[in-house]
Amino acid sequence: MKKSLFACVLILLFLAYNARSQEIQLGVNLTDQGAFVNIVNHSARYTATSFDEHGWPMSDFEMVLMDGRPVLEWGGVVDDPEEYRVDYSGTYKACFNGQADLSVWGSGASIQNKTFDDEENKTYFDLVIPGPPQAEHGIVFLTVSNTMRTQESPINTGITNLVVNRPGYPLETEKIFTDEYLELCRAANFECYRYYGIQNIWGIEPVFPATLDWNNRKVPEDASQTQMPSIGKLDPWCWEYIIELANILDRDIWICIPISADRNYVVSLAQMLNDELNPGINIYIENSNEVWSPTHESHGAYNQAQAEHYGISFDQNYGRRSVDLTNWFAEVFGEDQINKRIRNILAGQQVYLGRHDIHLEYIDDNFGPPKDYIYALSTAIYFGTSNPAGDPDEINDGMIEEINSQIEDDENALNRSAHIKKNNDWDLPGACTSYEGGPHFPAGGGTENLGNAIESHRTVKMGDIMKLNFKEGWADLGGGLACVFNMAGGYNRYGCWGLTDDYTKPFRNHKMQAIKDLIGGWTSVVDIETEGLILKAYPNPVEENLKIRLNENKYDEANVRIIDPKGNMVFSGKISVNNGEIEINRGNYIFSGIYIIEVEIGTGKSTVKVIYLN
Repeated sequence: MKKSLFACVLILLFLAYNARSQEIQLGVNLTDQGAFVNIVNHSARYTATSFDEHGWPMSDFEMVLMDGRPVLEWGGVVDDPEEYRVDYSGTYKACFNGQADLSVWGSGASIQNKTFDDEENKTYFDLVIPGPPQAEHGIVFLTVSNTMRTQESPINTGITNLVVNRPGYPLETEKIFTDEYLELCRAANFECYRYYGIQNIWGIEPVFPATLDWNNRKVPEDASQTQMPSIGKLDPWCWEYIIELANILDRDIWICIPISADRNYVVSLAQMLNDELNPGINIYIENSNEVWSPTHESHGAYNQAQAEHYGISFDQNYGRRSVDLTNWFAEVFGEDQINKRIRNILAGQQVYLGRHDIHLEYIDDNFGPPKDYIYALSTAIYFGTSNPAGDPDEINDGMIEEINSQIEDDENALNRSAHIKKNNDWDLPGACTSYEGGPHFPAGGGTENLGNAIESHRTVKMGDIMKLNFKEGWADLGGGLACVFNMAGGYNRYGCWGLTDDYTKPFRNHKMQAIKDLIGGWTSVVDIETEGLILKAYPNPVEENLKIRLNENKYDEANVRIIDPKGNMVFSGKISVNNGEIEINRGNYIFSGIYIIEVEIGTGKSTVKVIYLN
C-alpha cells in the first residue's frame, strides 16, 4: 500500500515536472548568432542593381557573406581586452542556381572545387576559411560576376537560391538550425523563449497610416532571414521559422506584435500559431516593445500618429492597442483561452511606474477590468554598478549594491516590489513579469574603463550576481516569469548582454552556469535527432532493472548516459545490445526520482524519461 502511494506521488511529480513548473520562472531573449545552418539567411547586404520578389539579385553583385569580427575591429581597435573571437574556420559547402565567376576576400578565405552542373543549372563550390582565428577573422566578402540565371540568360542577370552551409553540414541536410544553436538554447531549462531579438520590432513599422501586409511578410523562400529593405520586407525571421524553432524547443514563446499589424495580420498570425504550434506551448504576446516616446525608433512615431487618429494620449493608445490584440487572438483561440494559453503582457517602464497607471486606467474606463484582457504587467530588471571606475571585482561589488538598492530602497525609482505590488493590486491573473533583465554595464558606447567593465562579466562573482538578480531580486519578491537578456553575443562598449560571448560555448563564462544552477538542466525528452530509436522503455515506473527496446539491432553496443533529477550525469558508458534490447541494471547511483536516459547507436540518438521508485 505504501509503495503504491509512493508510486502515485512520484507519477504526479513526474507530470508536474513535465509541465515545467518551477519555483523560479526564467526565460531568455533569443539572439540569432549561429542559428541557421545556411549562413546566407543571416545577411541581406547585397550591392545588386535590382532584386526579384524574394530578394535574389538580378545583376552581378557583391555581398557581405558574414561579419563576426569583434567590435570595433573595423575601426582599428578591439574593445574586448581578450580580443576573443568565435571560430568560423572550416569548409562551407555551397551552391546556387545559375552560373557565375566567384572571388572572395577576408579571413584568408578561398573558393575551391567550383563546378557547374548544366542539367541542374547549378553551380557548386566550397568556401574554405582557415583557422585558428587571427586578426580580422570572421569577415568574408563574396563577389559574384558574369552571372547568368539560366543557360539562356544574358550576362549580368543574377542568380537564385544561394546556399552556404556551415562546416559539418552537407548541402543535402534538411536541418534549418545548427546543432550548436539548439544546444545553446538548451543549456538551461528555460521555461520560455522571447523572440524579440530576432523580430527587429523597433525597426519594422511603416509610416502611419500604412499597415503591415500579411501577404507581404517574410517567408522561408526569401533570400534572407534578416531585414530586406530592397524588397520592402523589414521583418527578419519568418513566422514559419519562429514556429519551427518553438516546436523543436517545446517551451512557451513570447512574441512582440508590431503596432502597424492590422486585424487581418494579427488574426492570420493567430491562426498560423493555432494550426502549427505544438498545443502545449503557451503564447505570451506583447504590443511592440518599450513604447515610451513619440521619437523612439519607428514604433514610437507610429504609436503617436495612431493615438492622434483616435484622439487619445500616447500611453492611452498603448493600452487600447493591447486590448485589440487580446480580442483578435480570442477570435481564433476562443475567449476561454485568454489568460490561459494566450497571455497578453502589458509592458511598462521600470523607472516610471506611472505609465502602468495610464495604461490600466484607460482600459478600465473604456473596456472593463484589465484582468479580463491582460495576463500580467512587465518591467525590466536591469542593474548597473555604483563603481564604474573600479577594477572588475569592485565593479561587481557595485553591481551587488545596485541590485540590493532596487530590492530594499522604497525611494529608489527602480524599486522592483512596486511593480509587483501594482500587478497584484489590479488583480491580474499572472504574476508580474520581467521582459528583460541582467547587467546594464557597460552600455551605450562609452569607453571609459572599458577593459575592466568587460572583464567584470567573466568573473566567478558575476555568476553570483546573476543569481542575486533573478532569485533574491525578483522571484523571492513575488515576481513571475523573468526573461534574461540575452542568449549570446560579443562583449563590447555597447553591452555585455550575452549569457555567453560564444554561441558554440554556452558555459565559456559563468553566467549560463548560474542560470542553470537556478533552474536546472534541460529536461525535455524532445530531441530533433530522434528517429524513433527507442520503441519502448519498460517497466516505467521501474524499481530495479530497466529494459529499453530499440528499432536498431545491427550494433552490439549502445552508448548510454543517465542524467539525474538535478541534471548531473551519473552514468556514461557502453551497454550490450541483445535481441534489440538493452538492460540497465540499477546501481547504487540511482535513487528514487525522474531520470533522463540517453541512448546513441551509430548516427541514431534518442531520449526517454523514466521514473525510478524505491
